[in-house]
Amino acid sequence: MKKLLLSSLIPLNYWSASGQCDPHFDPPKSNRPTSYVMDVQYDLAKKSVTSTGQVIFKNNSPVPVTELHFYMYLNAFKNMNSTFLKGSGGNIFDQNIGDRDSSAWGWIRVDEIAERNGANLTQSMRYYLPDNDDIGDQSVLLVPLKRSVQPGETAVFDLKFSAKLPKTIARAGYSKDDFALWVHWFPQLGVWEPKNETEWQWNCHQFFRMTEFFGDFGTYDVTITAPSQLVMGASGCLMSEEKLPNNLTRRRFVVEDVIDFAWTAYPGYQVFEDKWQHVNIRLLIPSEHSMHAQRFSTAVKQSLEYMTDHVGPYPFASLTMADPPFHGLRSGMMEYPTFITLGSFYNWPRGIRSVESLAVHEFVHQYFMMMLASNEKEEAWLDEGLVTYYEDRIIDHFYGEKTGYVDFHGYRMGNEELSRNEYTGMKNPKEDYAAKPGWDSTGRHKGIIYSKTATMLQTMQAVLGDEVMDNLMHKYFEQWKFKHPTGRDFSNVAESYATEKLGQKYGDFLEGMFMQVLNQTNVCDLAVSEINNFENFGPHGLFDDGQGNLVFKQGKPTGTYTASATLHRLGEMVLFPVEVEIRFEDGSVKIETWGGWERTKIFSYQSKSKIESVHIDPEQKISLDIDLNNNSLTLKPSDSVLWKFTLKAVFWLQNTMQTVGFLI
Repeated sequence: MKKLLLSSLIPLNYWSASGQCDPHFDPPKSNRPTSYVMDVQYDLAKKSVTSTGQVIFKNNSPVPVTELHFYMYLNAFKNMNSTFLKGSGGNIFDQNIGDRDSSAWGWIRVDEIAERNGANLTQSMRYYLPDNDDIGDQSVLLVPLKRSVQPGETAVFDLKFSAKLPKTIARAGYSKDDFALWVHWFPQLGVWEPKNETEWQWNCHQFFRMTEFFGDFGTYDVTITAPSQLVMGASGCLMSEEKLPNNLTRRRFVVEDVIDFAWTAYPGYQVFEDKWQHVNIRLLIPSEHSMHAQRFSTAVKQSLEYMTDHVGPYPFASLTMADPPFHGLRSGMMEYPTFITLGSFYNWPRGIRSVESLAVHEFVHQYFMMMLASNEKEEAWLDEGLVTYYEDRIIDHFYGEKTGYVDFHGYRMGNEELSRNEYTGMKNPKEDYAAKPGWDSTGRHKGIIYSKTATMLQTMQAVLGDEVMDNLMHKYFEQWKFKHPTGRDFSNVAESYATEKLGQKYGDFLEGMFMQVLNQTNVCDLAVSEINNFENFGPHGLFDDGQGNLVFKQGKPTGTYTASATLHRLGEMVLFPVEVEIRFEDGSVKIETWGGWERTKIFSYQSKSKIESVHIDPEQKISLDIDLNNNSLTLKPSDSVLWKFTLKAVFWLQNTMQTVGFLI
């Protein structure tokens, strides 16, 4: 196991701008089509903000832009007519929405928008339904322009808006009186992108419950004035901090080449600072969770090291982590540019590494959600699946392949094993396909989009080899960072690189796997059904002697066997030809190759020894196989596995009885 030298966390009562965090890039990392300047006033009592500032849009397309489309996410929590809440039956995430009073709802509105030194556009703006006819949904705002933004032109729009947080339903919101998470909280431009070879369009979907987010790259210069007792964290670097009269503090945050800006405020945060190479790490955590501070910091530094070595460098100067208090837990476990939210409980056991795996997972989003910025709404697998795959690799690398996720009182499980089990253990692993847009996915899409995709990548790594897989992912990252790649872009890189390094059959393997795993509901299930060993005899019975007579011959054993193994393809999925290991009683071994196209395959031999066991895919490269138990069959039963599980059952029974005895 690779060891990482860790520095001690430094606890702070507050964080001041130290000049060590530089958010600027020269040259820019992206083409920065959208940027924001906001001066925000935070009213803690009302859980609301007002803001004045500018939206800067650069038209990088070859066609004029005649209107702007803005996400207005907080309106998803304005009333039950929103697309997000409609159909919930008044109950979502174990909350009865019907019990909410007027103060528990949230909203956002544009108070005024105008062209810089030009026309006021406020009166012409209207809400827009790009995806369905949910009359009443106000999550997308359309603003017609009086003057088109020409190709290559940069336009500045003065923007005033107001917003109020809801009591947290999901992500953005407040809990109790003073905790707040401000995410997807401002009018944010959609993505102006090609529709086809000649047309361009705004990609700005309504806010559906099963979708996440898609934004464009730019710079954020955000000044927030808030009550001084609040401890704050945000995307980017703190550039200045100024005490004002009336117990207020003004803080200015700047971040460049990101797709969003998020912030949190809570007086109960303790602040810990750490550093990894050029990255300033800042952890905000309630005092009752502070025993986990080192675990979070260690996990994210391990992630920085691993992703830099295996995918590419993290270029940003900052990373802020916020662990909400228990009453704000619904705001946790999410990713935003250079800012992630965690989720923990008091004194969580060190042998159960959900604390670490969560921090790793949310950090790795900085690569796929943020730097690559694939469309989480339309192709969630391209973010969540790849993130889960690297979460598994990182946790198992630093904490043990078989102990990464759990190593607690005799029970052990690796993170990769957990992900595979989440997919293969689904009641119906054919329930959906991974590449379906988020708003069409089922409620149990985690097993498909996260875990099935991660298991596909595990299979891909096992077949291609670690070096080819790492180089392939590095090539994909370097080619597409800050450019919004699609699933087709990923598969093109993967197939062409595998073909270049290993040959055409490997490129064909990836093409077939991507089609079947991502765009179909097929499952892989290969099984050994039977082993037969028939003893061969010499001629035995009645035989014609050629003269019209029947002659009896007494055959004797020849000392050889007709030995055969029967294999079945139970699932529809056909992948790369797999190895089949056939062992004989005399210790000899044959390695066969099965293409898998046939529903039934029989390997038959004339042998001096009986077949003892058969194992399909003995190295378990095909993690996608939903039932590894039927991949092997032996005629020589071993009691070691049964004994192992018997001991484990006795162990847990003993501990349970001791616990019950103590409580009684």
